[in-house]
Amino acid sequence: MSLLARWFVFAALTVLVGAVAFAPLVMRAQATAALRAEAASARVRLIRWVALLTAAAFVLDFILRLIEGAATTREAVLFIVRLTLLGGLALALRGGRAESPALVAAGAALILTQSLSSRSASLPEWVLPVLADWIHFIFAAIWLGGVAYFAIVLVPIVLRRRELLASLGATIEKFSPLAIMSVLVIGLTGIMQSASFLDRFEALFNTDYGRALLVKSSLFAALIAFGAFHQFIISPQLRAWRARAASSYEAARRFRISIAAEALVGALTLAAAAAMTVLPVANLLP
Repeated sequence: MSLLARWFVFAALTVLVGAVAFAPLVMRAQATAALRAEAASARVRLIRWVALLTAAAFVLDFILRLIEGAATTREAVLFIVRLTLLGGLALALRGGRAESPALVAAGAALILTQSLSSRSASLPEWVLPVLADWIHFIFAAIWLGGVAYFAIVLVPIVLRRRELLASLGATIEKFSPLAIMSVLVIGLTGIMQSASFLDRFEALFNTDYGRALLVKSSLFAALIAFGAFHQFIISPQLRAWRARAASSYEAARRFRISIAAEALVGALTLAAAAAMTVLPVANLLP
């Protein structure tokens, strides 16, 4: 049950931060303006629903910690801070400030509360591990949450309105450098985190924690392959839609399938990450 609750928290936070950050970070260019405007109302609805799910995830996780006797005073304070941040986010949406930078800041702060309750925060020298965990989660949320935003919001709109095919292609092009940077940051911070909890190479293969890390790494590699496919195969076809509208529409349909598959692999990656938070760490094993 703890694993399911932790995955629920990770998944909800990832989609929330991805939805909040996507438009400000990716869709600022004129080439993406039409799709951004068309998706504005759907984006607000998604943020509202996912914020509600995130609150439910936090409540479930905190209740389980209470039942397990693991809810410290710090956990209680972080729980109150989380609900306060979600309340502020809801008020900002209600006030018509869906594009406010404060929403992105609130998302980053929510992830920080998760890092402050992570295993890294229990280390004697916790500052750098918590910072690495925070940066790791932020870039994972921007990347995987962006993938979810494509699948849930943008692709359905484009399949209904073919004139936005070129705008979708431009959006993929703008997202790709951010995804590449996220891959590099996630890889670097992941190595830093692993060094804190794996004291020997053999632990990758003979402990549950190490095997979960291997599964997560394999899924991470699959996500990179999906990103390369979208950048080098799908995006150029969408960009040329005026000349070959029929084939570009078919590319959009293939993109819908591949982005849904990437979102599924992302969900499995978060499940592996959640497992790593509940399994005994290798350097604590005999």
